[in-house]
Amino acid sequence: MSRTGSTNALVSSKVFAGLIISPLTVAAAFATATLTLSALARIQASLPLLIGAALYCPLHFYLPVSRFFYVLAHELSHALAALVSGIKIKKINVGKNGGYVAMNATNAFISLAPYFIPFYALAAGAAYGLAAFFWNMAPYRPFFTGATGFFLAFHLMHTGEILTGPVQSDLKKAGGVLFSFSMVVLLNSLCLALALKLIFPHFISLRSYAATVWTGAGAIAGWLFTAASYIVRSLDTAKIYLGR
Repeated sequence: MSRTGSTNALVSSKVFAGLIISPLTVAAAFATATLTLSALARIQASLPLLIGAALYCPLHFYLPVSRFFYVLAHELSHALAALVSGIKIKKINVGKNGGYVAMNATNAFISLAPYFIPFYALAAGAAYGLAAFFWNMAPYRPFFTGATGFFLAFHLMHTGEILTGPVQSDLKKAGGVLFSFSMVVLLNSLCLALALKLIFPHFISLRSYAATVWTGAGAIAGWLFTAASYIVRSLDTAKIYLGR
């Protein structure tokens, strides 16, 4: 098989994969939205998270330096994913308007990592967990929750801008718009649900969340199959009458 043929086959497989996971993506997005609203409704517990997110929102639009910090997180997420994948990193370059990570190879996980890994929120959580091994961090938990809200808002707002703007080269390299968009929304939904579980461990059941996602995905897939079958039957019927 020629290089062009193998490339086309790979793209086709990614498009097919994007279609297959789309019911799961939609179900996860709705389940996570419901989970988020349920968690935030407990105002006494969620207030620090809300305050942190609210503090970031105006900065997103009026603090140009936030763009540099996004680029930094973006490239470091690529590098982190490369390390996890066992791929050697040659160079990391970060500037105000863009950057890159030079490495021996890449894959879809590395290409999409910045779009679903909330890098600064992850770093804040790791710092809090590490400090908890040595000190009693319970009195400082509201501050950690606030910082998490700030950094989650940072991640979600920048990711939203990327997904609604011009198609990024990362998304093309990962397998095209359909596959990448489906994966990014799915993985962001799952990561946000996990983050909420870590922040509100007593309020959230991941088992119940997973069951909701699975049931919803099955219902959406069933509806799509029924709709597709109806369309096929309608086309067959139309062909019979047109043939006459």
